[in-house]
Amino acid sequence: MTRGRRLSGPRQMGELMGATLGTARIARGIERARAILMWPQAVGPEIARITRPRTQQAGTLFVEVRDSATAHHLSMQRHHFMKALNALIPEKPISEIRFSVGPLRAADPAPASSPARLPAPLPAPDRARAQQLVEGVQSERSPELRGAALRAAEAITRARRWREEQGWRPCPVCGEASREQPCRACLLTLEDPNVGRAARLLQRWPERLPELRGTLGDSGAAAARHLALAQLTGQLELLALECVRSGQEDGYREFLAQQADVFMALTRRCTRAELRRADRALLPERARNVLNAEPL
Repeated sequence: MTRGRRLSGPRQMGELMGATLGTARIARGIERARAILMWPQAVGPEIARITRPRTQQAGTLFVEVRDSATAHHLSMQRHHFMKALNALIPEKPISEIRFSVGPLRAADPAPASSPARLPAPLPAPDRARAQQLVEGVQSERSPELRGAALRAAEAITRARRWREEQGWRPCPVCGEASREQPCRACLLTLEDPNVGRAARLLQRWPERLPELRGTLGDSGAAAARHLALAQLTGQLELLALECVRSGQEDGYREFLAQQADVFMALTRRCTRAELRRADRALLPERARNVLNAEPL
């Protein structure tokens, strides 16, 4: 296949984002999703229309397309896309792009006769939520960027409010309102073998949860924690039953207490040394009752 024109773009936007958002709270989210934000600029409007960057984990960008043929074709050209992306974000380069088949929802065309309508103003509580997302953006250095960030935050808040009004519940992994439980993006993350290995690691050393954010990203670390807690819940139920059947035999009770400490530390996102007796309220009921009962 012959090479097309070089995919590239100005660096000013990437440099401006880094300079103005480096110390802001919103910068943490943007830093993890920089490749997602810069994808349309890197690949151009034609590719952007047939793709949707879904998530970024460490140096890997996951992109959805409509069919397997397109996924295969774009996979063969991914080194071009990585080169264009990394020219825009040299401080956090992408090392891999993975294309997969997923639904791409096109925007509904507006009727030709209907005038454009501005969105209704947000209620005061929602305006406050949107303001919190961008409160660290340095407006004196880039008022245009702060305005764009605020409009994006308001759009996110509107979408979240709409989902909540439809009765969608928070995803147990990422916390975003979703019809599916877990949400579709988190379901895909939960299937990642690296996340499964991290979950097994957390079942032994819950204190290592913070370091997983550096290797798996926030979404991967949250998924690993979710898996570990689910597996620990099953173990606690079985151990509690064994304690009851064996009359609180010391070996089962000691192992139950150890696993309970891991469960509570992961739930609280703290170390086992920071646990308090009151944290037993976080445990499944049967395990809590066994540990609160005096051994025979």
